[in-house]
Formats: sequence, C-alpha cells, structure tokens
Amino acid sequence: MDLLLAPEFAIGGLPHTERDAKRRAVTVEQLQASATTLPRGLTVVLGFTERARDGLYSTAAVITAGRVVHVARKVFPREPGLSAGDLAPVIQIGGVMVGILICADATHPELAATLARSGAQVLLCPLNNDMSEAHADQWEEPTRTALRMRALEARCWVVSADVGGVRPGRRALGATRIVSPTGRTVAGAGGLLDFVVAEVP
Repeated sequence: MDLLLAPEFAIGGLPHTERDAKRRAVTVEQLQASATTLPRGLTVVLGFTERARDGLYSTAAVITAGRVVHVARKVFPREPGLSAGDLAPVIQIGGVMVGILICADATHPELAATLARSGAQVLLCPLNNDMSEAHADQWEEPTRTALRMRALEARCWVVSADVGGVRPGRRALGATRIVSPTGRTVAGAGGLLDFVVAEVP
C-alpha cells in the first residue's frame, strides 16, 4: 500500500481553547467534498477537528480513491472542548490490517493491545506535540519511548507523523518515525519538520 500519514490536526491546526476548536472544526462531509482532489493511487490519513452532532473530536480520516472510507476519534483527548471517542476498529488498507492511535492514545498500552488482538499489523499514530519549551523537555523522551514500546508490545509496525519546528516559547517534538515490531527505529525525522519514507515489509 502507498500511504501518507499526516499529523494530528493537520487540517486547521492545534486548537488551544474551546472557542478555537469550534472555529477550526469541520464535518466529515466537508472533508469528503475536498477529498476528491487527492491522488487516487495514494491512501492519505488526515487529522482534523471534527464537528459532529454530539460534539467536537480529534479525528483521523482515512481517504482512498477520493473517498473518506474510515474515521478514528481520539479516545483520550487533552485539548479543551474536545470529547472522547471510542477506539475505532482495525481497517484493511491495501491488504494490510491497520489500527489508528491518535497522539495521547499511543501512551495507553491497552489500546494498542486491543488493536493487535483485532489483527492490526501496522499502528498509525498521527501526533501533534506542539508545546511549551518546558513541556517539550519533559515529553520528548517519553514520547519516543511510547512509540517503541507500542511496537514491541503489540508486535506491530508503528508509523507516526508529528509536527516539528520552534517558535518563541514553544517547541514541537517532531516525533515522526517508523518503528519495526522489534522496537528498532528504521526511519526518523530527528525532531525536524520533515517527511520520513520507508518500505515496510
């Protein structure tokens, strides 16, 4: 499968307040209207703030052949105004069984274990680690460790896409990487805003 994974909140950016979340939110139907412009031979996973009938969610949409074919909602949101979703089922993409863990969800071993028991071979982790300098220093190593541990525990490939870069008082972790089921990082962005590409057997 040819797949492009984008960070959490790739569309609209990270909301910092409930008002901000409402302003940035779009519906799945609105996203679908734009999905037809994406390349047909590529599956794209996009993170966005979803406006649903029952609340706002951090959502990852799987788009293939110009259609939204699957959505996953963050189970453990930390952003103001966002509701908790349910763990989405495993989906088959190009013959590969894939599960999705959105940002903080990747720090919860039980979620990865549930997806692995359901047959997941790859765990996709859209991240958005844009934070204060103090929090960045605190979370940099635990974030990378969590991705490695999920790969080891679930015996799955883990693919993450994170935001990167610095601005006054803030730093993004850039924890974009591809981790093998043995816990080895086969490709990583090293904290930079960059694409990571690898062939996953």
